[in-house]
Amino acid sequence: MRKPHCLLNLLATVTVISAGIVTLVGLLSEPGSAEASVASFLVQIVAVVAAVAVLIGVLNLLVVHLARVGGRGRGWFYSVIVVLSAAGVIALRVLDRLDVWSGDLEGERMSLRVFESVQVSLESALAALLLFFLVYAAYRLMRRRVTIWSVIFSLAVIAVLVTWIPLEDADTLADVHDWLVRVPAGAGVRGILIGVALGTLAVGVRVLVGQDRSYRS
Repeated sequence: MRKPHCLLNLLATVTVISAGIVTLVGLLSEPGSAEASVASFLVQIVAVVAAVAVLIGVLNLLVVHLARVGGRGRGWFYSVIVVLSAAGVIALRVLDRLDVWSGDLEGERMSLRVFESVQVSLESALAALLLFFLVYAAYRLMRRRVTIWSVIFSLAVIAVLVTWIPLEDADTLADVHDWLVRVPAGAGVRGILIGVALGTLAVGVRVLVGQDRSYRS
């Protein structure tokens, strides 16, 4: 019973490594070449598979929440909100594709407008809550143990909050805020992006050389 399992793992490993190498070579080749066409075809297949996976995930989400609503399980009210929201977004998207809007709404994409409205509202609410989270986190850090890092964190929170205050004739505070955003915050974001890129590169190399843990499962 062990040999078929090992054979399937071997076939999966060979398939993944071959597809990865072919795609990498195609992406590095000249546009319009045979290698580039094969790579583009493989990328399109991945996009289709990802779209089907998203569709299956949405259907599974609806089935789970509909079952919870039917059984009056714990949190069923929130499941009703999820189901109605999903149905509303799907209905708006279908209506957008049919171009049924007229008058002032002619040519509009209501699904995108509703999504952006909800997204902006949620982001604004989370940004407002972030202020209290940062202040409370600084308070807890200083109360538990005073270290150089907790002091730096508290000073950074205070500096950012003070420089955000819209005061008149406060050009110095605006300059300090711009410097904090461009230099320390920008450096941190770049460091995170570089770390993500290096981690992705390391995972890709491990997959291409057949050293990923999934091959040995």
